[in-house]
This record gives sequence, structure tokens and C-alpha cells, in this order.
Amino acid sequence: MVFNFRLLFQMYFKSIFVYHKTGGRFTFKRIFFILTFPVWYSFLEIVNWTCLFLDEIFFPGYHQVAVLNPVFVVGFPRSGTTYLHRLLDNDYEQFTSLKLWEILFAPSILQKKFFRILGKIDRMIGKPLYRAAVKIEEKMFEGSRKMHKISHFEAEEDEIILIHIFSSLFLTFMFPFNEMDQFSRFDTHVDLKRRRKIMGFYKKCVQRHLYVFGPHKHFLSKNPASSCKINAVYETFPDAKIVCMVRHPFEAIPSAISWVSYGFNQFNTADPFVLTERILSLMSHWYTYPLSELDKRPEYSQAIEIYDDLVKHPGDFIKKLYLRFGFNISITLNNFLVAETEKAKKYKSRHGYSLAQYGLSPEKIIADFEPIFSRFGFLK
Repeated sequence: MVFNFRLLFQMYFKSIFVYHKTGGRFTFKRIFFILTFPVWYSFLEIVNWTCLFLDEIFFPGYHQVAVLNPVFVVGFPRSGTTYLHRLLDNDYEQFTSLKLWEILFAPSILQKKFFRILGKIDRMIGKPLYRAAVKIEEKMFEGSRKMHKISHFEAEEDEIILIHIFSSLFLTFMFPFNEMDQFSRFDTHVDLKRRRKIMGFYKKCVQRHLYVFGPHKHFLSKNPASSCKINAVYETFPDAKIVCMVRHPFEAIPSAISWVSYGFNQFNTADPFVLTERILSLMSHWYTYPLSELDKRPEYSQAIEIYDDLVKHPGDFIKKLYLRFGFNISITLNNFLVAETEKAKKYKSRHGYSLAQYGLSPEKIIADFEPIFSRFGFLK
């Protein structure tokens, strides 16, 4: 069974009886989540799994879709992975990514086709459904959009799709227990048999997406969480190309803590320093592990790149990647990259984060991430 019922029941049980040991408090927000989770999650998964089952009857051909030269963008959170993903995702001729609406509500081919037909009808009558969805999003994602542009109609981290088998690191936001930490060290801490089941489900989701949105295209994924899945990705997709983004720890770490804390705070109430310690314990592995594993792979299948190179010269950055991986640069893409490079010259970040606000010192970060500082010369 690919769905991890055992872990689901274990996490729900612990949410009721041992939640206090996480450092979280039973506030109204947490109690409301505990009471409503079985209702909305059960409904969501009954619908999704019914449709996934029907795919096997009506669309068995998706199994024959080849996932050729997929590209995976990984790296410590807030290291330019989203920006790189969206630059690549604008190459509509070659790449395709899972949108958030697909990830949450349409993992099956049947659901994708239903929503595409619904969208077509909506456009014919003036987009009332789309406009209503956008207004709902503005309220729902108001807080998160200050740090990360999120929309049901935008490409998003497809690690989220694994919530449908209760095997996603994103579930750690809802269930902050040690048993979930295995997903932050996927290659080394998830049992081999379980790992293969999870990646097998993920591959089928990718094949379903390509079946509907272009079997001839290259699948494009962006997941900081995949930083701990380097070997699992290559085992599942042997011709995969992985790009790992690296940013100065003084910049990436406080920004990542801010973003991930926001996710935790949607379902939990805990002391900020308790959250900081937990977040770092989950993600520190993502700085060093992908580098050590990618260094073992040939150049044509991987690239380790610096954040500053991307944000200062996005056009040259993308062209270098395409040359390395053997992708073609169309006239349309080249024009887009020229425009993006001009934008980059004028861009100034509106966010300011410091280590001190999370109780961290430069000396501690340098000591904890010394290999990163040495390799990339961040102390110069």
C-alpha cells in the first residue's frame, strides 16, 4: 500500500496526546485543526483516489509516457530556487510544471481534464470563476505573498503532491513530530522499500501531468525538499538534470527561517526560538548533502550554482545552463531573458532579515556551515 495509513494514524494520535512535547501549545487554532483535519483530508483523498483509480480504466496509456531529461531545481530554501524555476517555466515550448491547483485538487488525469474543460467554459462566459478564485486567493495568501508569490494558477513545489500518500515533508507543518523528520533526510532515513513506493507514486503523477500537458515536453520541478532526494531522483529518472542553488548562509538562513516559520504558524503556536531550532535541525542537511552527492555525478547531469550569479545576470545564467544540459534557446526565450536581465538591473529586495532576530550569531553559522563558506569563498 503506497498510502502511509500507519503514519497518518500515528501522527493524529500524537497530535491529541503528546503534542505538548513539541513545544507547541493547544490554542484554539490547533484544536480547530485537530477537529477539522479528518473531515477535509478524508474528503479530499476519497475524491482524489477515486479519480486516480478511474485513470487506470480510462487512461491507461499514461504509463507509456516517457519522462525524458526532466529538470529538478534544488537547494536550501530562499536561495533563488523559485526565481530560477519561474525563468525556466517561461520556456513553454520545452518545459512544463505542476500548478498548485493540480497538486492539491487534480493529481489524476480525469480531474485535470475536468478542470481544463471548466476553465474553457469559464473563459467563454467572461471568467467569473477565475475572478472569484483570485479574490479568494488574495485573502487566503495575503500573508505568504509578502515572502513568496503563491497562486493556484502558478507552478509550485510539487513535493506537496505527496500529501496524497501522507509522505510529504510539508505535513511537518501540521504534524511537527520526530517521525516526520525522515522526509527531511529522504535518501538516508526513509526505508528503501517505502522510498521506492513514494518515488513510484511521484513518477506516475509526473506521467499523468505530461499525458495531459505535453508528452514531448521536459518536466520541470522546483523543491528545496528534494535537496535530500538527490539519489532517489536519479534512481527514478536516470537522465534527470539537477540544478542546486547555493546562497550565502547569512542571507539564506534567516530568510528561510522566516518563510518556514510562517508555514508552521498556520497550524501551531510555539516559541520562536523553539521553531528556529527545529527548522535548522530539519534543513541544515540541505546545504551540504546535495553538494556531496552531485559532486559524484557527471557534469551533463548536474550543476551547482551561486545565487548572486542568477539574480545579477539571469540571461547569461540560463544560457549557460542550457548549453550544459543540451537544451535549445528559442528566439522567444532569448527575448524574454533580455527583458529579465534589464529588470534584474533595477531590482531591489524589499525583505531584510538578520541572524540576530532568530537568536543566531555569525560565529555559530560559520562553524556549523564551514564547508559552505570554504568552498564558495563566502568569508572573503
